[in-house]
Amino acid sequence: MSRDCFLKDGKCFRYISGSIHYFRVPPVYWKDRLLKMYMTGLNAVQVYVPWNFHEPQPGMFNFEGERDLERFLNLTVELGLLVILRPGPYICAEWDMGGLPAWLLYKKDIALRTSDPDYLKAVDSWLSVLLPKIQPRLYSNGGNIISVQVENEYGSFHACDYSYLRHLLTIFRLYLGDDVVLFTTDGNSNIELRCGTLQGLLATVDFGPGDNATNAFELLRRVQPQGPLVNSEYYTGWLDYWGEKHASSSAEQVSRGLQNILEAGASVNMYMFEGGTNFLATGMALTSRIHTSRLQRATIMTHL
Repeated sequence: MSRDCFLKDGKCFRYISGSIHYFRVPPVYWKDRLLKMYMTGLNAVQVYVPWNFHEPQPGMFNFEGERDLERFLNLTVELGLLVILRPGPYICAEWDMGGLPAWLLYKKDIALRTSDPDYLKAVDSWLSVLLPKIQPRLYSNGGNIISVQVENEYGSFHACDYSYLRHLLTIFRLYLGDDVVLFTTDGNSNIELRCGTLQGLLATVDFGPGDNATNAFELLRRVQPQGPLVNSEYYTGWLDYWGEKHASSSAEQVSRGLQNILEAGASVNMYMFEGGTNFLATGMALTSRIHTSRLQRATIMTHL
């Protein structure tokens, strides 16, 4: 990064990306969806990695079939798309427990998303498996992953545990090195940016077409006077629940909001661009037992 822009191959660069949830798209369609994203003019895609999808039981890791993350990432390379990776450990994504495995709750007094030793032990174990798979794929190592998010919208969580964020930063640097851009994402409010950002991590914001881009980025500048401006989740629509009215957004309003972001010189990720549909997956039964009432219903992410 330079003063106010990303540097790619020594030149200022910004990305225009879209989010895709590989865990909500059948593998047979992965290439088709990525190709269509590329053909719209995107130069990058943003990808969550749900922990509970890949470690359904403690120490039992699954990266095969519909969980074959590396195959999915290989397709992004094949199609010439850069990747912004969001491995959590908490991802939200309208996904069971935000991607945290249900088995964490076997310990009744565990404090999730904090520096609780039992939680950190599980996180460290998971990241020790995931991050070595990511490290060779970093742009600095000849791959196409240009940035990696640490946690997700942590400023919206009540704990505001900076020790937890510092621990994650240490683990990510340990496995990924110092050359990769690590970032946080938070809503555009003072409290969210105060509790969700950390020195050593690029701060980004998220907001939709109904928000004022200038005001959002000015708020970001209060906690990060220098560095690239990024909207990591520009909301192109909203999710649907099975059996309920289809959620829709004004194409004109979404386009106008996107134009405002681009005119500010910011990088942007459209959330969602290809969301797919929740399917009942083998190995997810344990998680499904502890859904909150909001997550008991399968969702369809609204497309742009």
